[in-house]
Amino acid sequence: MKKILLATLFALLPLTSGAVDLPAYPFIHVNGYGAAVVIPDIGTVEFEIAAQDGDPAVALATVQARIDDIRAVMQQLGVAEADLEMRDIRRDIRRDIQKTDQPGAPLYELRCSVKLTVRNLSNWKMLVQPLLDKPNLDGFMTGFDSSEREKIEIGLMGDAIRMARRKAEGVAAGLGRKLGAVSAVSTGELKNLTRAMNLSPSEFNNYRGNQERRAPADRAELVTVTSLKLQQPVDVIFRIQ
Repeated sequence: MKKILLATLFALLPLTSGAVDLPAYPFIHVNGYGAAVVIPDIGTVEFEIAAQDGDPAVALATVQARIDDIRAVMQQLGVAEADLEMRDIRRDIRRDIQKTDQPGAPLYELRCSVKLTVRNLSNWKMLVQPLLDKPNLDGFMTGFDSSEREKIEIGLMGDAIRMARRKAEGVAAGLGRKLGAVSAVSTGELKNLTRAMNLSPSEFNNYRGNQERRAPADRAELVTVTSLKLQQPVDVIFRIQ
C-alpha cells in the first residue's frame, strides 16, 4: 500500500507541473485551522432614520428630531459624540406612495444612515432597546468585535500551523517517510495548487465559515451581546525527506 501511495504521489508531480508552477520535489500539501470563542468588548449598531411627507421641510424636521433623540440616549449612557457616525441625508421622491388628501402630489422621503459604536457593552441593552422603540428608525444591524482581535488571531495562526504539521506528520508516517521543512504557507487556500490537485471549492475544507447574508435579526437578538467565533485557516506545503 505504501508503495502504491508513493507511486501515485510522484506520478502526479510531472503531470501537473506543466500547468502550474508546482514544487519540483516530493511534497505534502495540508491545511489546518485555529478557532476560538471570544467574549466581545466592542459593539456597533447600524440603522436608518426615514421620514416621509409631502413637505420636505417637515420630513427633515422629523429626521432632526430623531437625531436629537439618539443623542439624548447617548448622553444618558455616557457614549461619546465621536462614536456617532452619520451619513448625509438622502432625499427621494416616492411617486408610488401618494398622500390621500392630495392625490397626485409627490411624497418626499428622507433617509439618513447612522452607526453607533458602543465601547462599554454593559450599556448595550440600555442603548439599543430605546432605539428600537423610536419611530422612523429601521433596518437595524448589530455587530461585535474584540479590541484584542489581532493578538487572538496571531495565536490562532500558531494553532492552525500546528494542526497542519500534525496532519503532515501523519501522512508522512503513513508513507514510511519523514517530514521535511516547510516550503510554503498561506493564510488561506492555495488556489492554484488546489485546482492542480483536482480539488473543487466544494471539496476543499473551508474554515472561513458561512459567508451568506444573514436574515434580519429579531428584537431579542438585537439587544443581546453575542460571542465571537474567530477562525484562522492556513495552507502549508512540507517537503518529504
